[in-house]
Amino acid sequence: MSRRRISYAAIARVEQYFKGIATKAEPAVFGICNMQREIIRRVDIDGNVTDAPPTVLIPEKLERLIYPKRLKIVYGGRGSAKTRSIVSILTAQASARRERVLCLREIQNSIEESSHAELSEEIERRDLSGSFVVGRKIIRVPATRSSFSFRGLYRNVTGVKGFAKATKAWVDEAETVSRESWGVLMPTIREPGSEIIVSFNPNKPTDPTWVDLIGPYENLLDDDGCYEDDEVLIIRANYTDNPWFTAELEIERAKMERTDRDRYNWIWLGQFNRRSDEIIFAGKWRSEAFETPANVRFFFGADWGFAQDPTTLNRSFVRGNTLFIDWEANSLRQNNGKGVDLDEIWKLFAGNEGMRPKQREQWQPGDALKYPGIPGARQWKIKADSARPETISLVAKQGFNISAAAKWGGSVEDGITFLRGFDEIVIHPRCVETIKEFERYSYKVDKQTGDILPIIVDKHNHHIDGIRYSMDGYIRGRNGLNISSEALQAAAAA
Repeated sequence: MSRRRISYAAIARVEQYFKGIATKAEPAVFGICNMQREIIRRVDIDGNVTDAPPTVLIPEKLERLIYPKRLKIVYGGRGSAKTRSIVSILTAQASARRERVLCLREIQNSIEESSHAELSEEIERRDLSGSFVVGRKIIRVPATRSSFSFRGLYRNVTGVKGFAKATKAWVDEAETVSRESWGVLMPTIREPGSEIIVSFNPNKPTDPTWVDLIGPYENLLDDDGCYEDDEVLIIRANYTDNPWFTAELEIERAKMERTDRDRYNWIWLGQFNRRSDEIIFAGKWRSEAFETPANVRFFFGADWGFAQDPTTLNRSFVRGNTLFIDWEANSLRQNNGKGVDLDEIWKLFAGNEGMRPKQREQWQPGDALKYPGIPGARQWKIKADSARPETISLVAKQGFNISAAAKWGGSVEDGITFLRGFDEIVIHPRCVETIKEFERYSYKVDKQTGDILPIIVDKHNHHIDGIRYSMDGYIRGRNGLNISSEALQAAAAA
């Protein structure tokens, strides 16, 4: 009879499990900090004042989250420390006593879309791996028999109702939660002493989360946006309430305050989204005739067409913190909707400027009207969509200095953020198709709830994609991080 060896990885998992059973974390002590990062109180896991050294720091604004309450609601903008504080409190409580914590979002298609990462980071940061067992889909504390489970609410009635024994339910990003989901969750969490913790950044005043959870108390909120009674706690927290607000976040915050005030009020101050935010560049651009200055640094960007999609080229330049788009080429518009053959892309891009001898033979009567070209297209570097390397190679042979723009996970979103970082974008009226795209480029909207989703609709974006490509090297630096348009301003001024 053969014996199978147990792998070292399997042994390590078993040892970790039993290590957790044998190891119980020391009870946490919360240090309550004011905005000067001074500890003004020390509170134990049961909410009693103590002289013991603090092990977990909590902003003073969020101290009330420590104490028992049936419904705890924290709302506000980015950088408020609300998520970190909730995670710190939940892990501390689970280390001290048995807690069955259900971590929820409206939509969770994978564990990556849950709060698993935030909890795992907290466990690592506080060196609690000896008492927590972090699994792929569940986190356990064997010594106290506590557990953290992760679920989506949307169309998951059976899955949520299976957690009737949960002692705590944490609903993060709750601005997207539907009225139907709240109707299922609230009566499900019914253990004696159970709590429902809600965290979100408000979007619309008509959202069910705001109407049903905040609405009954809206007129009772104090000047700081807070309310409390025997059953309900409501706290508004923003970056101004976070003693550990970082310098990196301050740079991001200050830039948005300067360049996009409407979005700033929503993202950073937790105010309602007062604009039609499904239009990605709403409020950031205008169409106006202008004269292009002499001796400017031009940016050329191309996007390749296929079937009903156009091949496009745009020229732009930067002055101060304003992006000017002064020329466009669009194959469908300039060739009566028929597109352009690959071996004639040179006509679309440059017209008859700088033609080679063989290209002069291909130039036809009427091409001058059809293909005016963009001045300087043969002289300046063109950055293009990397999805068609064979087309880039062909166009290079037609006499253009052209290469592929870099792409990476999230490059579209990073490019949009970069373009929105300009004070404004001014588009010349002759760029007809570019203007249409800036009017229509949008986020997806949930048809049932009207919610604006963080999904970019892949339409009305050929010129915009080309403009993004033209900024290659400025949107993403060598270290893999986005850099601001200030670097582009410096280059343009050089």
